[in-house]
Amino acid sequence: MALTFSDARNISIVDYLSNLGCQPTKIRGNDYWYHSPFRLDKDPSFKVDSKLNVWYDHGIGEGGNIIDLGMKLHQCTTHEFMIKLSNSNLLNDFSLHQKPVEPPENKLEVVSIKEFAAPELIDYINRRGIEISLARQYCKEVGFKIGPKIYSAVGFRNISGGYELRNSWFKGSSSPKDISFIDNHFDKLCVQEGFIDFLSVIQVDDRRIKELSKDSNFLVLNSLSMLNKSLPILGQHTHVILFLDNDDAGKKAKEALTLKGITFQDGSTIYSSFKDMNEYLLSKTMSVPTLTRSRGIHR
Repeated sequence: MALTFSDARNISIVDYLSNLGCQPTKIRGNDYWYHSPFRLDKDPSFKVDSKLNVWYDHGIGEGGNIIDLGMKLHQCTTHEFMIKLSNSNLLNDFSLHQKPVEPPENKLEVVSIKEFAAPELIDYINRRGIEISLARQYCKEVGFKIGPKIYSAVGFRNISGGYELRNSWFKGSSSPKDISFIDNHFDKLCVQEGFIDFLSVIQVDDRRIKELSKDSNFLVLNSLSMLNKSLPILGQHTHVILFLDNDDAGKKAKEALTLKGITFQDGSTIYSSFKDMNEYLLSKTMSVPTLTRSRGIHR
């Protein structure tokens, strides 16, 4: 019997991935984190919200429901994927996604914003190779609540008043999600994916990067999915320099900008042997063996 779109959307994505041999590396509440099924990633960047039954790949900035996932995995049309689902009798194989009435959703809520002081956050910033004095210029200590529990993180403000949040175990953001723009009133713009890489560009002792970032404004995307939203700011600058990650997602972002007619200089060639700007900073500044690379440090 052919499945309807409603039937298909009710199939649990977690069960569907399990059937394909994909298992989560960590589970936090409703969030199931996987290594991306579309590409190689060092850290799990593919998330399934089991409550909403949707997925999102942070590395490529794409997401959707189970039909979107199946079309992308199998490189097929909607009709072709629905036939695959029908032939597999997945309604019998997999549990249906049910929208729970209770408990209420645990949304992230910012409860405090203050000057940077918590020892565990200072330790986190130190382990990223960033001087505390520099972090305090651009970051705050943000208290946030998920459910009944309150946590703290390094917070970096975006242009809409939301915060990117990082500590040794958490990577997330408060609403609204947006880009961050540091306007120093120059015609040159340096672009980074995240604020740790932004701080790393300022911190690193490298003559070439110092020269490229001198007399510059800074744009922090906070996610490559914000690339299109950043186009007006990119277009306002006569000289754009990219300090993106050296991975497939970074490469695709550069290709997308080229197609949009944005002319840029690729600063990532300076640290081509490293994943990102922060890893390059750590390689140059940390002498303790366990801290010379960023691997094992959560973002």
